[in-house]
Order: sequence, then structure tokens, then C-alpha cells
Amino acid sequence: MPRTSIHTSNAPTPTGPFSQGVRVGNLVFTAGQAGRNRDTGQMGDIGEQTDWALRNIEAILAEAGASLADVVKLTVFIKEGTNTGPLNQVWIERFAEPRPPRSSVFVSRLKNPEMLVEIEAVAVLE
Repeated sequence: MPRTSIHTSNAPTPTGPFSQGVRVGNLVFTAGQAGRNRDTGQMGDIGEQTDWALRNIEAILAEAGASLADVVKLTVFIKEGTNTGPLNQVWIERFAEPRPPRSSVFVSRLKNPEMLVEIEAVAVLE
């Protein structure tokens, strides 16, 4: 099955040799997105980082013709010791019922010392 690379200037450019996202058939896979404000470069608290990571995912999905409503699975990498209450609040605000399943993985360290969360998504196009 052919694979199509997804690239948008509305999400951060990858810092390594990988795509922002890939479409395979009717599935869209995004790379992990940090919660960095694209406009200011700031990271903020866990709630702000979660919101910005989801905005970056939205931009990648939009380039593929999808939206957060099409997401069927998310994986969230969270820095150990981080209070997930604000993350969950953003989740409630951004995802309608039934909310997609997610796996939360607590890690000792993410790429940048300021990073508290990184999120990747899988979406299905109708």
C-alpha cells in the first residue's frame, strides 16, 4: 500500500529524519508532537503544552484532510512526576464523546528539559 508523507508549515518542522505524518490508505499517523507554542517558542505548563501539542496534531491532520474528530488512538508521553490534572482538563475540552482511547506512558526524560508531554495520534479518514 502506498505511503504519502504529510508536511505542513502550520506545525513544527521535524528535528530529525522523519515526517510530521504519514498517510497509508485511510489511516493517518502523526509523529510525536511537543507542546511548544509555534509563534513564541515557549512551552508553558502541562495544560499549555497539551493544548499546543494537540494544535500541532490538528495542523498535520488538516493537511491530510482529517481532524481531531477522526482520531481513533493517541499515545501520550508524560514526564514522571507531572500532575496530569491540567492535561485531562484540556482533553475534556478538545475531544468530544466518545473520546478516543489513549495510552499514557510516564518517562524520566523527554528530548527537551522543559518538555512535560509529547503526543502522537492515529486518525481514520472516511
